Amino acid sequence: MLSLPCRYAFPALLAASLFTSACNRDSVPTMEQQLVGRWEWQQTSGSTNSVLTPASTGHQLVVVFDRRGRARFYQDGNLLSAAAFTVRHKRGGFRRPGRHIIQYRGYEGTQYYSVTGNILYLEETRGKAIRHSYVRLPSETELTTLNQPPK
Repeated sequence: MLSLPCRYAFPALLAASLFTSACNRDSVPTMEQQLVGRWEWQQTSGSTNSVLTPASTGHQLVVVFDRRGRARFYQDGNLLSAAAFTVRHKRGGFRRPGRHIIQYRGYEGTQYYSVTGNILYLEETRGKAIRHSYVRLPSETELTTLNQPPK
């Protein structure tokens, strides 16, 4: 027969482990949550060793992914286009990790994406091997706070 402290120790340990695992799971953002935000284009590289940048093209590009599944594309501050998007996970094959895919409604293309720190990588899923990189910008609410004079 279990002693009284041991009988209560196991359920307490189980409850504590469930609580801590739930906290850890919530503290790590999902890939979809990492995608949400404003991203400024840094460069595009392809299979032809040429690299395009804002300096070489003369244009600033920004893409905004929101929580409602909308993507808005801006060039030099002007809205170029917008599209609804969904995110899905494509399973990997033998010894290959899965990948995350953005599917845009109204466009034929889909893109693989990954987020590393404050950098978003988008890769075309069809055709030539083209990789775009973006850096995260402060959110619009952070911008209004930053632009206010100090009190």
